[in-house]
Amino acid sequence: IALQTVLGALGDRDGYGQQQQQLGPHAQMEHVFSCENVPFKRSFIATTTKPPLLFNDVTEIAEGKGKCHDGKVRSVPESFDVLVAGTECVDFSNLTTTPKGLRGGGRSAITFWATVDLAELRQPPLVILENVASCPVKEMEQAFRDIGYDAVHTKLCTSNYLLPQSRRRAYFVFCHRDKAQFVDGGGGEAWVECMERLGSTPKEKALGWTDFLVSNVDTMYSKNKGKKPRGKPLSESLGAKWLAEIKSIEEKEGLTAYDAPRGRPYSDATKGIDALALLPDRAKMRLDVQCKRAQAAGIDPFSVPLIWNPAQQLRFTDAGFRKDGASAKLIAPCVTPKHEWIVSSRKAPLTGVEALLLQGISLKSYDDKALKKFDDKQLRDLAGNACSCTVVGAVFLSCFLNCELIDDGSGAKRMASADAGEGNDNKRFRFSV
Repeated sequence: IALQTVLGALGDRDGYGQQQQQLGPHAQMEHVFSCENVPFKRSFIATTTKPPLLFNDVTEIAEGKGKCHDGKVRSVPESFDVLVAGTECVDFSNLTTTPKGLRGGGRSAITFWATVDLAELRQPPLVILENVASCPVKEMEQAFRDIGYDAVHTKLCTSNYLLPQSRRRAYFVFCHRDKAQFVDGGGGEAWVECMERLGSTPKEKALGWTDFLVSNVDTMYSKNKGKKPRGKPLSESLGAKWLAEIKSIEEKEGLTAYDAPRGRPYSDATKGIDALALLPDRAKMRLDVQCKRAQAAGIDPFSVPLIWNPAQQLRFTDAGFRKDGASAKLIAPCVTPKHEWIVSSRKAPLTGVEALLLQGISLKSYDDKALKKFDDKQLRDLAGNACSCTVVGAVFLSCFLNCELIDDGSGAKRMASADAGEGNDNKRFRFSV
């Protein structure tokens, strides 16, 4: 999706096929395969980008073939120019309570080493890799150097690339020493510098996260249809760590205690709304704390949209407004899988469509009927695991400008490099990515 958007922006038609002024050269891409382990996410890929091959598991295709989405076993294409991968990050994340390194045997290590094995097997000229900023970058670079690649990485935040989301990630580019090179003749410093230039969004053009609220949300006022809230009741949680955290924050910040009159303002205001009333008590009470924080700062969260994550401990999140209390933040927190971000004034969650938009993924060009099989929870999960499309697009642009392929084969059909034209016996042919 990112590469189609970039090529559409350069060409005479945008990503939706609409005529526009041509800004750059005509360019085409061929999407040769994808790989996704989660069945519904694989189905989403099949519905949207429709690759000719859609494999089920990277640990299988690391050996050259694997089972596809249709159940048949097929071989991984022998030749392709760029491998793009976002390997699992859970074991590297700062939010995990059980971190594991590259040798720790977790899913993050397993999928990373499978990607390394696939790169070693097929040797694509370029590999683009994404993971959380806290991943072991030096070890990951060394793993690719050991199989014949030059390596460079940089750490970026999505909010610097037109999308108002605080999402800090590490991006790597690996150039196969026999097939590609950085044009600066060095270790890719020009690629990093170009990424920084591409990421300097002018403040006057910056959008806020509320600009991405496009859905008319039915907050489902009802009698809760006889359902019971999830999780243990408060009476059985009096010794829980999460309740101790809430008590500590209320005391430290001078907020009304949860068991005092008006101590549960957000819960009281959303009793008739299924999406919130059925949350476990720990989630509802975290929303109460965020509501009380906003009110203490002079902000009415029922009229001013603030974004809150009740699934995370309060020490990992904030109330969604600037420290001076003057206004709501323009930048949303990191969109994460399986979490429901609550829009305070809406009294309902951020929808899956909106979460995808915050990742730069618009569904408007795809078949509505085909997409209806994915529920809101699945779309939010997809968004949380996706790479930010504007950042990936910038990575491709920087590669176009700062990397070049080298073809030693007799079938090369590009202009020979200067040193080859001067009688150099090496006969190396170059062409831009």
